[in-house]
Amino acid sequence: MFHNKLNAIIILLLFISCESITYDKDSLELEDLEINSFSAIYENQNNIISIFLELTNYIDVQNINVLVTTNGNIYEGDIILSDYLNISNFNSNVYTYEGFIELSEDIYIYDIALVFEFENQENIYFLDTFTTPIRPNIDELILPSIFELDSTLWSTLPIELVISNMNGLNNIESVSYQVKRFYEGCQTDCEINENCNNPINDDEYISDSTWILDHLFSDNNNQIHNFIVDIPMRPIDGSALFDENNNEIFEATDCGRVGLVLLKFIVVDKDGLINEVYDIPIEIVAP
Repeated sequence: MFHNKLNAIIILLLFISCESITYDKDSLELEDLEINSFSAIYENQNNIISIFLELTNYIDVQNINVLVTTNGNIYEGDIILSDYLNISNFNSNVYTYEGFIELSEDIYIYDIALVFEFENQENIYFLDTFTTPIRPNIDELILPSIFELDSTLWSTLPIELVISNMNGLNNIESVSYQVKRFYEGCQTDCEINENCNNPINDDEYISDSTWILDHLFSDNNNQIHNFIVDIPMRPIDGSALFDENNNEIFEATDCGRVGLVLLKFIVVDKDGLINEVYDIPIEIVAP
């Protein structure tokens, strides 16, 4: 969605033959055609486009035709929508449109033109673009293939994701991870859990609401966004984890487990589009 206030003097373009338009100042003063507000919103769940136009002053326009094209050129692109805006019943300066249009998830920017059609003069064109929801993509994973536990101290497993999202950082709803564990049993006497010597083999990925990655930094020119997480890893001796005020965060267990863990990473944007990668292996080993 975008809003702007533009004078028509900067958009007097001839749609046919790409020649300069002939503008009759006596029939319509330039300042009489001033756009106070304009927005085009595409809702990808139901493939609906909503257009809103408010003119500063009333003008005697016959029709306002809306054109949406692909290929980045209003003159040469494929026309995928051609229809007319509807004048509001409550405000003669307001025009709206809502209709079905199926847009590709692979095209980010579409061209849109409003064609002001007058009875006794050349058409006037307002040209702009609007953006559509694009699925985010996990471009790169930065993490070790092997992680060594400490004997007695808690450590952290660092993970960084590089995500591209052409709709911007604010469009990213969440970045999370899930795990599937294939751990060996503890090689010690079971004092806390009588089944500690049994292996752990998860049938499905498990998750927790706190397993999220935090935003680190962004390259806004290219819409590349880095997210990180430091996963706490239990030491071999199974020690509990305490915060700086000596409050217990994780209680003690019989051991810190070793074996294979598979990770899944999920990016969800505010348009409901999802990208995920899974079965990313890390071997957890003893020192």
